Parts: sequence; C-alpha cells; structure tokens
Amino acid sequence: MNWKYSIIIVSLLAMLVISLMLNYIFYKKAFIPLQAAKLDPIGLNYYKQDIAKDKKSDKPIVMFYGDSRGLSWPNPSLDQYQFINRSIGNQTSIQTVARFNQHVSPHRPKTIIIQVCVNDLKMIPLFPDKAKQIVADCKANLKKLLIQAQAIESKVILSTVFPLGEVTLERRILGIKAQPIMNAIDNVNIYIRSLASRNVAIFDSYQLLKGKGQKIDKQYSHDWLHLNKKGYQHLNKHLLELLQ
Repeated sequence: MNWKYSIIIVSLLAMLVISLMLNYIFYKKAFIPLQAAKLDPIGLNYYKQDIAKDKKSDKPIVMFYGDSRGLSWPNPSLDQYQFINRSIGNQTSIQTVARFNQHVSPHRPKTIIIQVCVNDLKMIPLFPDKAKQIVADCKANLKKLLIQAQAIESKVILSTVFPLGEVTLERRILGIKAQPIMNAIDNVNIYIRSLASRNVAIFDSYQLLKGKGQKIDKQYSHDWLHLNKKGYQHLNKHLLELLQ
C-alpha cells in the first residue's frame, strides 16, 4: 500500500509545482504589466528620458510605431534616413492613437511604419462575446492613426498584422485559443489592404511571414506573437524596396 500513497504524494507535489509555475508566469506576464499600466495607462512617460537623447540630424526621419512587434523591429541598412522607434510593448491600438500627439507629432517623421492590433485581437478568446466590437475598434483606430499621420504630413507604411505562432501550453490552459485570433487577424488584414492610397503604402508582412494555413512560417517565429532575427531580416529585405 505504501507505494500507492507514494504515487499519490508525488502526483500532488507535481500538480503543486505546475500550479506554482503557472501562477509565477501569470504574475510576471500579466499581473505586473497590468499594475504598471495603471500608473501610466497609455505610456506617455515611456520615452520621457529618450527625448533628450534623440540625435539632431538633417536626415528625414522614419519612425517605427506600434506594439512590441514594432519595438523589436531593427533599423534597415539605409544611411539616408534617421530611424526612430516609438513603439511600446503590449499596447493596443487605442493606446497608440492616444499617445500619437506626444510621441510622434513632435518629430514630424517623413514616414511612419505602423505595426499594431495583435494585442487587441489576442483578447478575443477571453471575451468571445466582444469579438466583433474588438475587430471593429481595431479598424477604427487604424483609420484614426492614418488621419493623425495625414495631419502632420507624414507618409505611412502600414504593415498587415503578423501571422500567429504556436500558442504555448500555459496560455492554452488559461483559455487562449489560436483559431479565433487567426480569423480576426485575417479580417483586419483585409481591411488594412483596403487602406492603400497616395500617402499610405501597404506592407504585407503577413504574406511574407506566413507558412502553412494561417500560421507563421516556423523559421521566422520566436514565440506565439513575436519574430526572431531571421523574421525581421526577411521583412527588412522587402521594406528596403519601399523606403528606397
């Protein structure tokens, strides 16, 4: 009988360890960022120290703007531009709209490269009854960003939303399902492609990164939302054509 009790004890300890690990992940990935966001909901202070460090240059400015995917985007190899990044990780489209006048307008960039919306759409499995509204709000905020850019006479390179990678086990346990997010990404990307105009060039990063079905090609994936170095190198190769 002792061995049966030993198995039960080992199983309970294993469940306890798994529970503690999941709670720690939740604490680091969700709880702390949530509390930090309450102090500065739209991230106005995020670049406060960088303003003084921005190099003065006669070169036209190209700005990356959006969420963590934009924040991780390395500068293409072009000497004729000054590259500035004003993306903030984990931000939704409404946050990028709200901070535009403080983080973008003062620089009056010649071109703004926008990558945003995945942090809106990744919420859909948690709030399935709000799925249509989340997608609609995302589209509306994209339009507002284009209007804001037009007001400061900046051209826009509007990126489609990157395809999704594999959702991790801990996120699946928390209720994150890939299919509703992927369907929403496809929906928003159709809208993004319709926004092409004289001052708005569409950079179809989704097609450049996509593998089989609706998911990202694994060779470009770092995790379920982000690209690896090879993914950005692949994008920049094609982005150079637009910038030149």
